[in-house]
Amino acid sequence: MNNFPFTAIIGQESFKLALILNIIDPTLGGVLAVGDKGTGKTTLIRSLSDLMQKPFVNLPIGASEDRVLGHINLEKLINDKKEEVQSGLLSQAHQGFLYIDEINLLNDYLMDVLLDASATGCYHLEREGVSRKLDSRFCLIGSMNPEEGDLRPQLKDRFGLSVEVKTPTSLEERVQIVQNRLAFDDNPGTFSEGFDKKQKQLFAQILTAQEKLSGIELESDVMEYCSQLSLEHAVEGVRADILLIKTARAYVAFQKREKVTKDDVKAIQEFVLLHRKNQNPPNQEPPQNQEPPQNPPSPEEQKKEQQETLKEEIPPAQFESVIPDESLTLHQSFKESSKQVIHQNGIKSSIDTRKTVGQYLATDNLEVIKKSKVEPTKKQVIFILDSSGSMIKDHVITYAKGAVQKMIEKYKSSDVQFSLISLYQNEAEILVQETSNVAFTIEKINHLKTGGKTNILAALKKTKRMLVGFEISETELVIISDGHFCAETALEDIISSYQFHCRKVDHLTLVDAESGVVRLGIMKELSNRLRGNYQKLSI
Repeated sequence: MNNFPFTAIIGQESFKLALILNIIDPTLGGVLAVGDKGTGKTTLIRSLSDLMQKPFVNLPIGASEDRVLGHINLEKLINDKKEEVQSGLLSQAHQGFLYIDEINLLNDYLMDVLLDASATGCYHLEREGVSRKLDSRFCLIGSMNPEEGDLRPQLKDRFGLSVEVKTPTSLEERVQIVQNRLAFDDNPGTFSEGFDKKQKQLFAQILTAQEKLSGIELESDVMEYCSQLSLEHAVEGVRADILLIKTARAYVAFQKREKVTKDDVKAIQEFVLLHRKNQNPPNQEPPQNQEPPQNPPSPEEQKKEQQETLKEEIPPAQFESVIPDESLTLHQSFKESSKQVIHQNGIKSSIDTRKTVGQYLATDNLEVIKKSKVEPTKKQVIFILDSSGSMIKDHVITYAKGAVQKMIEKYKSSDVQFSLISLYQNEAEILVQETSNVAFTIEKINHLKTGGKTNILAALKKTKRMLVGFEISETELVIISDGHFCAETALEDIISSYQFHCRKVDHLTLVDAESGVVRLGIMKELSNRLRGNYQKLSI
């Protein structure tokens, strides 16, 4: 299968360079890509692995420990008394690339194992009394969106380089990206042939840089300059000092030069310092115009100030007296103070002001504390509807739309919210999110876009994002598909991803839309493995 040529990729020059430098010097410690989704990160990494003829392993964040590290074949061990190790993803990535999307969501234990293996080039597999040392030297590449949670600073520091990935804003650049992608999809062989010369030139340039790396020299002031940069950015430890020099050496070797200068360090410094620099450097002098501290007020003045602050914070329209009179109890003073509000998302909430003010008087806390008692929505139904190219055959998509419409209409008189995720063109798009409007949902179903491949993993990720922070009493997930998912997506990856992303799902229904004489039976297998409710689409 042809991969998109690396030299045909438009933009993301920093990410490209950071990856190439890690190939030239594998001891740099990998790359952390921070920023926007949908910018071609996976395509870029896969293309580079194809160029360098190295393995490429995409590790799903929901993967089990056995899937990542490997396991012992118990059947062979018990029946044949032979130790047969089933290699994990770490072992499969040896001498290649290991890529983890949304690495900030990976559990801490697996993260530590990955980083140790990346640094040492091996790991130990301990299973059923058997211990094996497995080679696993790879270039670790992680990507993340900071809005979904950050990595711990000590984990960030273990990545050698970091880049910020942004969506292209140039009109010309975006048009060229689309043109190249369409040309490749229409005729991969012909498109790739047009970049053969550039591919071979880049391959030769990288190999030459690897050979020259050990002979690269430093100008006399470079080492001191690197340490000074680390001090200026308040970097902890000395890893940054070392990586600045090593990255600059790889950069100079790639540029076909012999000696590192301060300008070379400046060219690559953001790779090393972006994820390490302290935003609030220590030992920083206070501003010159800062006023000196005043004498603290007396206890009487503090009490008077607190009472005045309370009067300002709590609207007089709701409370006649902030500090209750001795003749009144707290319950009588604030009997009518609880008010109900409606949030924008439709969830009813009430602010218990009596409890809030009680906390005021008990703790002298001068902040207004709003404690909400949320009344959760009764039920939410999330539909994942496969509208890829394989569903167009024999008009299967038409029957699938009808099945979803019937399910929605069944809840027409109930207090249910619907969400709809469409699978087409190797993407997952949220078309409807948390609405009780049946007509609107059906309208979206009728105007569904179709074609392309089925990326079920992307849909499961979107499902998790819709469930995070949303208070509901019951969630049902309905997946309608023929099970013809992307060829590179293994069944185990789907199961692991579901178990990780959809832990808040209460009920799973899988509607099998597969037709024809020869059937894969993927939906049936998923239903058995995930203990879901299996239904066959009537066609």
